[in-house]
Order: sequence, then structure tokens, then C-alpha cells
Amino acid sequence: MLEIIRNTLKEALPDVEAEISIDERGILTIRGECASWEEVVAAGHLAAQTPEVRNVVNELAVRGKPAPRKDYSPYRAMGMAAGRIDAVDVLIIGTGISGCAVARELSKYNLCILAVDKADDVACGATKANNGNIHPGHDVKPGTLKAKLNIRGNELYTQWAHELGFELQRCGVMGAVTDLKLRPLLEKAVEGFRAMGVSNPQTLDGEQAKRIEPGFAEQGIEPAVAIWLPSMGLVEPYKVAVALAENAAMNGVKFLFNCTVADILTKDGRVTGALTSRGVIEAPYIINCAGIYADEISAMAGDKCYTIHPRKGTIAILDKNRKPIYHSLAGLLDRSPQKKKNSDSKGGGMCRTPEWNILMGPSATEVPDKEDLSSTPEDLAYAMSLGEDYGIGYGDIIRFFTGSRPADYKEDFFIEASPVTGGFINVGGIQSPGLAAAPAVAEMVEGILVEAVARDGFPLERNPSFNPIREREAEFRHLSRKEQDELIHRNPAYGRVVCRCETITEGEILAALRSPVPPSSVDAVKRRTRAGMGRCQGGFCQPRVLELLAREMGVDLTSVTLRGEGTNVLSADNRPEADEGAAVL
Repeated sequence: MLEIIRNTLKEALPDVEAEISIDERGILTIRGECASWEEVVAAGHLAAQTPEVRNVVNELAVRGKPAPRKDYSPYRAMGMAAGRIDAVDVLIIGTGISGCAVARELSKYNLCILAVDKADDVACGATKANNGNIHPGHDVKPGTLKAKLNIRGNELYTQWAHELGFELQRCGVMGAVTDLKLRPLLEKAVEGFRAMGVSNPQTLDGEQAKRIEPGFAEQGIEPAVAIWLPSMGLVEPYKVAVALAENAAMNGVKFLFNCTVADILTKDGRVTGALTSRGVIEAPYIINCAGIYADEISAMAGDKCYTIHPRKGTIAILDKNRKPIYHSLAGLLDRSPQKKKNSDSKGGGMCRTPEWNILMGPSATEVPDKEDLSSTPEDLAYAMSLGEDYGIGYGDIIRFFTGSRPADYKEDFFIEASPVTGGFINVGGIQSPGLAAAPAVAEMVEGILVEAVARDGFPLERNPSFNPIREREAEFRHLSRKEQDELIHRNPAYGRVVCRCETITEGEILAALRSPVPPSSVDAVKRRTRAGMGRCQGGFCQPRVLELLAREMGVDLTSVTLRGEGTNVLSADNRPEADEGAAVL
């Protein structure tokens, strides 16, 4: 097998000088040099194609250009100086959608659980930087863990939305063609989706398609036949993570932010805790949900079993004046924008949010630096090119951003109890459809932990006070006039509009600031309330949000940050000294 892989690499990538080895688990390691980062990634993917290869550790280096590496030594020094700060039963590293889902799932048990994150809030990595699609499971390679968990996760989202109080819109996804001769191909595809377990896939005739999706008629399109997947959903991904975190906190889970894990502590082949920038946290079980850094955390635990190669993607958000063309996620399968899709991209089209902003993108670009979230003209141009046929232009954009997918070389989820280091559970490679799969990922991790704890002789007991319900806070903009008046009568803070673009009130911001997992930065408030997400992007409301944050946290205005440590919005108070007794607000 190794000889076949060597020959494949040599034939496809003659400039690559590599040594390869494989262990009894099927973890293949590549070491050597090559000419470009593109060759590094291509070599990893080629090696991963062999069925016997469980995953790939890719240590190829570009000649003269070593890949950027995170320096953990300052964080280790900080942690050693702080000493022991906590002792818990389970430590969860990372509070993206996977980490928050696992925290909430495990709060059903009598466990002391701590979730930590290097950022200042939940959902600050890939979770906040995606298009919020709850995929039906049709667009994933059959037979993969991704496919299995995607389909199960999609099914569980209805229950999640009911219990956790976030908006889930089952908008459906439709792909149509204008040539009736293509009907057999679409029917075959639907049969394949049904065999995969996708919920209720259907083939529609043209009239049925137009009744479900009137956008076709409005565009002057006459579909001949269409595929309809009604289980497709839309959410605000950071809202889901916040809801999970708050419910987990209600059930006893603790959260610690601005906490970088710098090392995993082990003894006699088992984890004993983690050395973090905040100090040492003792824990007999550690769950690695660290996203883009999951491979590095696993290596710290003594289990170097996969490599994350960051694949960044740019998405543009359009002004609400540009109305979505379709209510569902729909389009023609034989229209040119579909053919422009980047081969590495999970998405790459036009989408909308539950609040009816159009999203364009994402792009997909392999980069060597995990910290590289720059938005390039080329990536933005790719995202926007997908709307050329609809007259969408750069003038419609109110914001664009770039996130990074934590992809491994198998392009699948990597979830398992480490066979090398006891008490360590990997939840790695969680890229799209990680959001859709999150409920099923949490179920799987729960099963792994329960089995591990039982094997260690400590069967878990249920938390008798577990409450799965998290009530949804009032959203002023979505209430009727009568409901708004009643809310203002009960709490006058809801009568003071802070964000005019999105009609977000002081009452909503205060509710977020007093929640079980309160935001501590301007961007964190924005993700919870939408204050600053409108056309002016915080130009009018940010000063008021700053004041509310400072007041509720009991800090000076200059201490308030945009997105965590080192991003202070104000550097100094340069106003004349206020009169004695003058109020800040």
C-alpha cells in the first residue's frame, strides 16, 4: 500500500520529496518538502484517498517557506505563573457549535463541566462565519460519518429549536431544470437521496415547482421539472450556539473565555488536565472541539493523528433593500453560476438569512496560515460573481467577512475516544455540514463519554434538575404594535431604540447582558441582538452599546472591546472633566 501511495504522489506531484509511513491505526504521516502550498494540500488529499488510510498527518514543508506556527510559549508561561485555577470532571476545549452542543448534551448528567475558549465569546470561529444552512444531507459523500450525522442532525433540529427558542426556518431547497428530457436524471438523484436517508426528497413537475417557489415565475423562468428537499433549514448559527451555551449554563456548565489551551497534561497514558493561559485546569476527561486548532490540541495530548489544512471562505452580506429572489433556496441546475462553483467549496451560491439578508458565497481558498482571515479581492469577486445573472453588484454589500473551515485530509469528521491517550476525545475536522450535524455530533460524543466513564468504573448519573427549555427573549422588531406597547408598559427599556437599522431596543441589549452567558464585547452583543448588523454597521448605535456594556460590566468605557483582548474601541477619555455628579449615560 505504501508503495502505491508513493508512486501516486511521484506521478501526480513530481516536485514533492516525501517520506511516508503508516501506523497500525491507519494514520499516515507524510514528511518532506515541495514547491508550493498547493502541492502540500494536493499530496495530503492524494494520500487520504486510499481506503486503508484512516487519516493523514501532513508535515510537508514548502521549500524556503515554512508554514506559520502558533507560538504557545507565552501562554504556557502565563499559565504556570497562575497555577491551578479549577478542577472539573469534563473539560471542553472550544465553544463553537460543536463545543456548545456537547456542553448542553452532557449537562444532562451529574458532572462538573467547564468549557473554555481562546476568544471572548462563543461562536467566534467557523460557527459565526458560515451561511447558516441546515443541509438535508444530500450533498455529502455517502457512507461518510459526515453523511450519517448530517441526516440525523437535520432531523433533530426541530426539537432543538422548540426547546432552545431560536429561529429555524424550514425553507426547503429546490433545484430545477428547463429541459424535460432531464427528468430521469433528477428522478435517479432523488432515489439516491432517499437511499441515503434524506427526509422526503421529491420530484416535482413545473407547475408544482412554481406553486412552491413563485420566484421562478417572477424571474420569467419556466421550470420543466425540479428536485424538492423540504427539510432544508436556515438558522443564525451564532444564535444557535448562544442558545446552547445559555441552556448548558442554566444546567450547571461553566464557561471561561480568553483562555488559550497551551498544553494537555497527562500521566501514565491518561489526561489529567490542561495548562491554559489562565492557569492549570485539572480534568480526567477532555473533549477537543477546538476547530481550526483541533489537530494541535490532539498532538499536545500525545495523539498526533490528523492535520487541519485551513480553507478560508468569503461571504458578502447584502442590504435588505435587495430582496431575496426566492423564498426557498432555489435555482436552475443548468444555469451558469452553478458551474462556477469552486470544486473545494461546500456552498458557493446565493443564500439568505432568517432575517432576509442575501448572502453571496462562500469562496474556498487553501491557505497555510490558520490566522489568515483576510478577504481578498479575488475571493470577494468569486462570491459576487454568483449573482451576476440577477443584477447584484458591489453597491448592494453592507459587509463582507472571511472564515476558515477546519478541514482534515479525509474531508470527513474525526470523532473518537483516543486509543492512545485515555480520557481524551477528539471532535475534529468539523467543517460544513458541521452546523447541520451538531445535534448528532453531540449525541455521538455523549455516547463515547458515557462508555468511557463506565469502562473506568464510574457510571454516570442523570442530572435530576436538568431543564432542556431555554425561553426565547422578546424581539421587539417582530412583535405587533399591541405586543410592543404591552412590552414597553412592562419594561420601559424596550421603548428606547438603540439600533435604528434593525430596530433593536435597550431592553433587548440589557436582557443579553444579564443572560446566563453574558456578552463582554461589542461584537458579542451584536451576535446576540443584531445591534450593529444593519445598513450602517453600528455607525449610530455603537456608542450607546459601549455605554451599556461599560455600565453593566462595571468598567470604564476605555475597557470595552470590539471583539476581545487587544481590541479596545476607545484608547483614552479625551473629554473635559465632567462636572461632579454628572452621569455617564
